Amino acid sequence: METDVPLFPLILFLLSVAASSATSMDPPSYDYGFDATPPPPLSPPPPPPSPPATPNTTLEYMDPTLPPLLPTQIPKCSLQIFQRDFAHTVGSPPASFAYTPPPDCPAPWSRVILDLSASASDVQKDRIAAIWLSGAEILRTSTPFSLAPGVFWRVRKDVTRYTALLRRPSRLSIMLENSNTTLPGVYSVNVSLHFYRGAVGDNGRLTAHPVIRGLYREPADVIIPISRSAVEAAAGPGFWFRVTNETEVQTRTVPIPNNTYRAVLEVYVSHHGDDEYWYANPLRSNDVTVAVGDGIASKKPNGGFRQVVATIDGKYVGSAVPFPVISPGSVNPFFWAPVAAIGAYDHPSYELELTPFVGKLLDGRAHEFGLTVKESQPYWLVDANLHLWLDAWSDAVEGGLVRYKAPPLRLGRQADWKNAEGKSEMEGQVIIRFSGWVSSSAGNVTTSVRHKIKFKSHVEVEEKGEVKSVEMEMKARTSLRIEKEHAVVGRVVVETETPLNLVTVSSNGGGGLRIRKTKLSHEMMEARSSTEGKVGEWGSTITDRQDSEGSVLIGEDGEVVWGTGDTKSTYKFRDEKKCYLRTVNMVGGKVEEDEESASCSAAAVVSS
Repeated sequence: METDVPLFPLILFLLSVAASSATSMDPPSYDYGFDATPPPPLSPPPPPPSPPATPNTTLEYMDPTLPPLLPTQIPKCSLQIFQRDFAHTVGSPPASFAYTPPPDCPAPWSRVILDLSASASDVQKDRIAAIWLSGAEILRTSTPFSLAPGVFWRVRKDVTRYTALLRRPSRLSIMLENSNTTLPGVYSVNVSLHFYRGAVGDNGRLTAHPVIRGLYREPADVIIPISRSAVEAAAGPGFWFRVTNETEVQTRTVPIPNNTYRAVLEVYVSHHGDDEYWYANPLRSNDVTVAVGDGIASKKPNGGFRQVVATIDGKYVGSAVPFPVISPGSVNPFFWAPVAAIGAYDHPSYELELTPFVGKLLDGRAHEFGLTVKESQPYWLVDANLHLWLDAWSDAVEGGLVRYKAPPLRLGRQADWKNAEGKSEMEGQVIIRFSGWVSSSAGNVTTSVRHKIKFKSHVEVEEKGEVKSVEMEMKARTSLRIEKEHAVVGRVVVETETPLNLVTVSSNGGGGLRIRKTKLSHEMMEARSSTEGKVGEWGSTITDRQDSEGSVLIGEDGEVVWGTGDTKSTYKFRDEKKCYLRTVNMVGGKVEEDEESASCSAAAVVSS
């Protein structure tokens, strides 16, 4: 949630907790500009929820995922790029800072790690943020919904894939629109880059982080941002495009080097506003606005399906059904304090293999790259990076598209409603196939892509809108085959599965208040495998799962007055040599368990 609406009741609750835990001093008072007149007594008083859990003893918020794989030695050098406070920055352009490659350890680097550390001075809502280098996005993140002063967190991301940008002086920009209109929290953000040299050996560590292998293999030679220009970004809301409906296509026209032999489009996307809960959106007629008591609804009930689509010169070249990242203020803010929802601190990006289309791009003309979101409502933030690999031994490369099969993803839609009760289903699948050849100094190579998407959404509302259940599942499989002289010389397969289950039960709390109980489970499962020539086969699997349960008390304005939540997070990574398991169990805002293990047997026990 990024909108600024009053949170006064929640603040009163937080201050009362602080007062109960510090008897020797009064809690701090703030002037929020609201009418502090107590509401009239409730008659009859609502049945209170169970007492809130003891406040968490730590203010550190965390994202229990796989840490970046690093060489055993310390960084060869580190650069602090900036330290900046973000108070009331709504409507401001991105903050921009000069970046110069470290002179004492120039490229090549075996790893480059982006290190973002931040803190919130006081209570504040969650905000979306992003970092761009030369206009190319390298991190999309959300700040926590800080429920107390002094919350701090850290995000570390392997950005080695952006080496082409890191090699030269440029500008690094960050967009974080914070507001102090209703809440006093100021975000202090520190961003550094750590540069490593030397091989990333085994030595008991994992062999590779999954984002390094797969479609990228080696970092690209050139990265072209598919985003708003620096002039546009400085005059408005950042480098990202804003998409408000499915007919809106955001475009950028760019020239392509004539010696390009490979291309991958990396897409960043996040959902906001009316589409904050797109995954829980029921399907009804367009002239109906659903008003259910759970507060998790959209203005336009067009169903729970969204698809990010990329085009070149208006022609479809790839798509992805985005993972439903739950922002720290969504569903139940107490689920995500202090453990972040999957992907909230490091939003996933989506890789689209464009090599079959390279021949179409090598005609000496600039080409228009487009991005849109099918079935979308206001609003989505989207941009992309075009990764290009160049032939160093040739000034010109030739190529051609030999197969193009891209039928639309047709969804079966069923809905049965009577007033506020009913159910709806959306289900469909599609198989996309592209194939193209490129002739370079490496020979004539044919790249074939097969992409399958299978999607299902079920939303049911009962008890006059008081009970809502959501089931959503997306499965995708991308196969990449590389052939040379009629022999297969490489394969990459990426399989993804993202189930989500959500149940909300709402009831009358009296005096205009509502009690909402929520049970949520969501998961991201990914398996990658690759075979390259004589190197052999490599594979990895990731399973990132969270199970949450809790309650909130909601005021007449729709804002949370009181709440509690429990979340269990289980993260498992495994490749052909090593394993990593981390389990974090949070109860009532307090971390009761946080354990890591490199034991494959432990991971197997959890899987069973």
